[in-house]
Amino acid sequence: MKPTDFSHHRPSTVDGAAALLAELPDAKVLGGGQSLLPIMNMRLASPEHLVDLTAIRDLRACTEADDQVRYGATTTHMMLEEQLVPDCTNGLLPHAASGIGYRAIRNRGTLAGSLAHADSSAEWPTVMSALDAAVHTRSVRGTRRIPVRDLLQGFFTTTLEDDEFITSVEVARLTPETRWGLYKMARKPGEFAESLAVALLRPKGLELWLGAARDVPIRLTNTETIAESADLPDLLEAVGTDTGSDGHQRQLHAVSVQRALRAAQHQEVTRV
Repeated sequence: MKPTDFSHHRPSTVDGAAALLAELPDAKVLGGGQSLLPIMNMRLASPEHLVDLTAIRDLRACTEADDQVRYGATTTHMMLEEQLVPDCTNGLLPHAASGIGYRAIRNRGTLAGSLAHADSSAEWPTVMSALDAAVHTRSVRGTRRIPVRDLLQGFFTTTLEDDEFITSVEVARLTPETRWGLYKMARKPGEFAESLAVALLRPKGLELWLGAARDVPIRLTNTETIAESADLPDLLEAVGTDTGSDGHQRQLHAVSVQRALRAAQHQEVTRV
């Protein structure tokens, strides 16, 4: 199938994009197009206008500070995978990016586009929730800073207004002592996750996050209290309590959590 007719707009400035979204009826933002265009081809979405952000150079820029990095909205998965932009996470971002889809998808798909699409089976919603990242947005009304944990509201649902778009993603630097583990279960490489666990061993303690279990990524607070010393049967019970899952799904999530935690425990601490 092919999409219904639409008008394509490609502004060269952030202000121009905001103005178009404010004035055009039934407009959608186009970043890499790896989520939106397939949906349009299946006619599950039929916007009258697409506002394409790829000509806005400011949205491809990356800015560093001592405590954080801000990645422009059209930063692609490939740019993170190949470390063409700074990595402030001791390798977590490149590792996560390398597991997204296939090379052609990573070449075009964007960080902000994945967050705006809000599929909890995708890598970035879970990883960015675990990192307590935030998005910066723009509309004709001004700018907002929204923590990713607040941005994601449900399946394909965010707090973004219809005329608002993400301009950058702010990620705090992990300390050199922080270790991480990520484990993704999928039917084959490149597919969306059936379970996606992120473990962060920070100096202040363990954090566990899980994607593909509910409509938004969730923090496994009960599992955190026992995970470092628990065997799989205990993890099964704790993960079941945190996720509300049972049977095969609970088994999947417990195993992915266990493997993410083991990866973090066996990771060498960065020395500076």
